[in-house]
Amino acid sequence: MKQRFAFAVAVLVIAVFYSSTAHAVVCTPTGFFRDSINMTAALINPVGTVSGTVDGTGCNIVIYYSSGAGGTVKNANLFGANYFGILVNGDAGAVNVDILSSNIHDIGEVPHNGTQHGVAIYYRGFFDVSAATGKITGNQISAYQKGAIVANGQGTQVNITDNVTTGDGHVDFIAQNGIQVGFGASASVMRNSVSGNSYKGFPGDGSASGGVLVVGGAGYGTCPDSNDCPYTVGVMVNGNTLADNDVGIYFSNLEADFSAPTDATNNKAVNNKITDDQCYNSSYQTGISDVGNNDKMINNKISGPGYIGCYTFYNPSGALVDADTSFTNRPKVHATK
Repeated sequence: MKQRFAFAVAVLVIAVFYSSTAHAVVCTPTGFFRDSINMTAALINPVGTVSGTVDGTGCNIVIYYSSGAGGTVKNANLFGANYFGILVNGDAGAVNVDILSSNIHDIGEVPHNGTQHGVAIYYRGFFDVSAATGKITGNQISAYQKGAIVANGQGTQVNITDNVTTGDGHVDFIAQNGIQVGFGASASVMRNSVSGNSYKGFPGDGSASGGVLVVGGAGYGTCPDSNDCPYTVGVMVNGNTLADNDVGIYFSNLEADFSAPTDATNNKAVNNKITDDQCYNSSYQTGISDVGNNDKMINNKISGPGYIGCYTFYNPSGALVDADTSFTNRPKVHATK
């Protein structure tokens, strides 16, 4: 994050139920590029349900789904890839994947470092024809290098519920994030437990980790469709338990000049419990940060020395909810303390 903005040939298994156990990993190119690398995966477009252990060691991705495919990952144990655990790529058309009751861990470099990859679950759909959809429910996610769950792009629509995500804690090499909904994606983020996303930060550089991030707008530059990144609007962040993150909930929709939008974004943070054990990041910490238009923050409970009495470079007043009208439009803050 930066200041107040987020600065994150198929192998086909012909079966209704797919169970993988430990075996020699074969990494197959997916045709999806990141950092000029043709990403490889241990499984590509498996049919039906994936369960059991899938080891992605040596691959960039453990399981890759692309447009025209779909399926379910349930009761699986996934680990070992350095870029993504599960990547659901709906850029070219519809793909629906449900990720349920699975353990996804150890995604990133060994040991973790500051390179900006290592995401456990990633849904993307950036184009007019895009459709990446699904449920992300009841998963245990840990030991990721950059992020636990990311849903990006205007064609992405997911429900993110009842997951437990655990970051590396207070670190000085990368600003990890828990759950991100970005660049036009639609999502509900409900009843998740998100903890341990905390970066040392340095005064003036604006870097901080977030528990739940909702980000978008031209201030983030050009998206893969070559247009200004769209706002992310109407996201409900409800009933989550957020612990030991630099910023509990980060709403950040930015105009090209980094000002707040003139259009309503209508994101909501309701009934969340937000706490932090330490004033660790010298750059920025707060319970809820808002840059948007008509966002609502209602009945959230904010506590702990990481927020109360924590004065940082970009929050010198130690505000528990950083939503001053000098940088956001029409914030609604009620019964949040």
